[in-house]
Amino acid sequence: MSGPVAMAGPCAVTGPNGTAADIAVVIPLFNGAAWIRQTLASVLAQTLPAREIIVVDDGSSDDSPAIVRSFPQVTLHRHPGKGTHQTRQFGFERSTAALVTFLDQDDLWHPRHLELLSTVLRDDPAACAAVSRTLTYEDERELHFPAPFLGPERFDPWDSFPFHRIDTPSFVLIRRSALEAIGGWPARNAWSSDVQAWFQLASVAPMVRNASATAAYRVQHRQATSTRWRLERAHEYFLNIRSSCEALARERGLSHPQDGDLRLRQCRILEPMAQLIEALERADPVLMRFALTQLEAELTRSEPPGSQTSGSLTPGSTTLADLVIGTLSWYMRPTLTSSNARQWRPLVRTLHRGQPHTIRHLGRLVPFHPENAYPTSVLVGYLLADPWQPRAWWQLTRYRGVPIALNGIGRLMGVLRRSPAGSPWLRRGWRTRTWSARGGPSGPAGSA
Repeated sequence: MSGPVAMAGPCAVTGPNGTAADIAVVIPLFNGAAWIRQTLASVLAQTLPAREIIVVDDGSSDDSPAIVRSFPQVTLHRHPGKGTHQTRQFGFERSTAALVTFLDQDDLWHPRHLELLSTVLRDDPAACAAVSRTLTYEDERELHFPAPFLGPERFDPWDSFPFHRIDTPSFVLIRRSALEAIGGWPARNAWSSDVQAWFQLASVAPMVRNASATAAYRVQHRQATSTRWRLERAHEYFLNIRSSCEALARERGLSHPQDGDLRLRQCRILEPMAQLIEALERADPVLMRFALTQLEAELTRSEPPGSQTSGSLTPGSTTLADLVIGTLSWYMRPTLTSSNARQWRPLVRTLHRGQPHTIRHLGRLVPFHPENAYPTSVLVGYLLADPWQPRAWWQLTRYRGVPIALNGIGRLMGVLRRSPAGSPWLRRGWRTRTWSARGGPSGPAGSA
């Protein structure tokens, strides 16, 4: 990576008579027929239209290339079997615009997304890239952007190293000169290319973020590459990220000598996280309990003296514990919601039983916690598979509400009454009542 460079070249502005801005939108495509039409529509609806819209097909077997061809404003290239990150670099090499952004095939933009980010870069000539705040969604019919506004604020991925807080390239508008300064989109390591890109760009020149959410990230679906990696090779995936962060820390020490030792120390938090993800992959509750203890100790060591909670990485920023919990939840969720509850119940039991009250940081890893994204139906399924857990039922009641817990208990009683191994008194005459979401009784769950 080269040293700091001056940010030069034209900035994206609307030309006369509404002509397109000097922006290239590069979209990797692989079997994206379910989403690509809506994604392209969000690009074409921009108040500041891009001069180049380039879709690179990575060998799709569905009709997504045909859908792309139905948009005459879009250029379609083929680059089959190379992977998402090499596809991004392939598209970048075929673009010429002064600003470039990489949009995933299933993400969406507010119509003012490019307008606001390009204005941020115009107003801050030293910045190498502008980042938007984002929303998450599963169904575009339920997606509602807040009113957008221009609100530039400081943003440096190194403030949260080894976590970067940019979920996907879809949110970032980059100056071509900055991307060329780091050799283009990092494509050699498919699992950590975006990690490398953000930290390397931030070492070239400052980044800036707009405080308004104008991009939307579609949360996991089974066709997503990252979801597939997390389900099939989560530990290997995370070890690759860890190795990349350690290499970036050493690289940072060359360009910023005062930072080298600090960045390597910050990487220590990744070791117990890797152990926890390995425990998840191996379905090993003993290793998970050990990893939780080690991770809690590391978080405690990272606190400022006298602090009662994990300290902020920078004033007003997300805490280290927040970043650790968010990252681990992102790795855990596809596994814990994808299979038979009985297979994973020892791990779920370890998460909510295996943490003594002295553990202050990792309580939000408990699946029943409201900040976790596990569907309530999944949690009830775990408890039906492993019901004799008063603490877990209490957590479900506390975090998800009494009506949900009582419905779960009613379902459990129904299962036990129908079971040949159930207690005779239960099969004879036990009656349960389930409660509706409104909090009122909905009648007997069954009769003897």
